[in-house]
Amino acid sequence: MKFYFIKNAGSKYFFICFFFSIFYSLHPLSAQRSYNIESLPSHPLGSSFRGLQVVSDQVIWVSGSKGTVGLSTDGGSHWRWQQVVGYEKRDFRDIVAFDSVTALIMAVAEPAIILRTDNGGLTWLPVFTDSTPGMFLDAMHFIDADNGLVVGDPIGKSAFLANTKDGGRSWQSFHLQQAGKSSIPLDSGEAFFASSGSNVQLMQPGKANNGWMVTGGNRSRLMHTDGHVSFDLPFFPGGASRGANSIAMRDAFRGIIVGGDFSNDTAKANNCVIVDLHQVGTKVEEIFSRPVTPPAGYRSCVAHIKGSQWITCGTSGVDITLDGGINWQPISTIGYHTLSISPKGKYAYLAGGGGRLARVRIK
Repeated sequence: MKFYFIKNAGSKYFFICFFFSIFYSLHPLSAQRSYNIESLPSHPLGSSFRGLQVVSDQVIWVSGSKGTVGLSTDGGSHWRWQQVVGYEKRDFRDIVAFDSVTALIMAVAEPAIILRTDNGGLTWLPVFTDSTPGMFLDAMHFIDADNGLVVGDPIGKSAFLANTKDGGRSWQSFHLQQAGKSSIPLDSGEAFFASSGSNVQLMQPGKANNGWMVTGGNRSRLMHTDGHVSFDLPFFPGGASRGANSIAMRDAFRGIIVGGDFSNDTAKANNCVIVDLHQVGTKVEEIFSRPVTPPAGYRSCVAHIKGSQWITCGTSGVDITLDGGINWQPISTIGYHTLSISPKGKYAYLAGGGGRLARVRIK
């Protein structure tokens, strides 16, 4: 049995139930592949990693707590580690990299800071700083080498957003319009999770504010980054530890959102939503569906591999789907915070707590 939640911008949910006996006969859950999680050299200080960018099959950047940044130029076999001077106590929860010499790292809390290197991490220069009380950055995403967006928890009642059109050298915030009117209002207790740097995704090259982002907490929503449309998500309602954590769109209309309850990270209910969007005239309509076999617990990051293949991870393990998110196969019970796919689709790299790094070969 599979449940669909259908909604458009001005309607209520409709609940439809379908039986899938034919589906099960064609896609038995026993037809699973085997995957091997290969451990990589861990960080000697045991930093917790939530920022990860796989630039190529050789170049990988990672960032995390204790001001830590790591760079590998041989596919993860060896790493050059550093604690960024002057920022040793900061938590770099996201990283964006363009090659082996150029990268941006994001420090979350007051003051919120984004640093950029153009020499492989030998020096880092601040390109964005905001000391507003309550400031907390959650994630960055770049659609190309120039256009990017950073999102943060609400300032007042408005989501914080800033974009760049020059590769992160300068940023413009736009969380408030004139006269203090909120451009993207959030409910009380609604915010973004800084769990994996993947709760926002830009969709159109050349555009720094055309994409989707997901919220959690007392309300969980899929929202367009320009604020013109939003949809409530069928995650567990309410609670600071619940809701959507990560979004991965395979194209402008289809994607997967994961999350759950990080305080109960083995709970399988309401931790994954399959998204199917439709443009109907001037309105956007969507079908939200839940998996038949969900991931095996709370998940903080999801990524599209190719076709109907996706991978997700969280503090209680790693799962893969071969059928677009309908059925998920657990491949590890070791926890990771974030993951990134190599551009050629050869490996999925994972990073987590305790300096833990790994990769899995995608078949």
